[in-house]
Amino acid sequence: MDDKIKQEFTRRIKNATPMQLIVINYELLLFFMDEASAAAARMPECVAALESARAALSELHASLDMDIEFSKDLGNLYLYVNKCLIHAGMRRTNDEKNALLSDARGIVAELHKAWQTLDSDDGLYERLLGENSQKIFAGLTYGKDGRLEEFQDFNPDGGYKA
Repeated sequence: MDDKIKQEFTRRIKNATPMQLIVINYELLLFFMDEASAAAARMPECVAALESARAALSELHASLDMDIEFSKDLGNLYLYVNKCLIHAGMRRTNDEKNALLSDARGIVAELHKAWQTLDSDDGLYERLLGENSQKIFAGLTYGKDGRLEEFQDFNPDGGYKA
């Protein structure tokens, strides 16, 4: 990955929402898979790109909440893509490598498109978060003795109103 591309990804990551981080991880995974495919004839470069792709895939897998049934299904897809990446690194012919990478890329590209659609839906993340979590208002207050104390209010209507 050249410095200009690296800087662009770094800039996007610094300013990303949690949903955008997932989309960016998919883009990194696709980028490294494309690099591996382009470098199929040059084994060291291909293996390095495959390792980077597997690292991006590992980040996506680590972000799953396995208490949710959908995450288990998504995790199985990630495991299949990882298997394709591993096998692509072990193949000797470019055709075999590219066939495996093409199969894995097709799955990842569809998932990327789905996450982009979710990310473009304004307020989706907040709606999902609102359904699955309790609102908490927290802060620091001063006690009677002048020491800082933590404050938590589980009242959904808590906080300041203007």
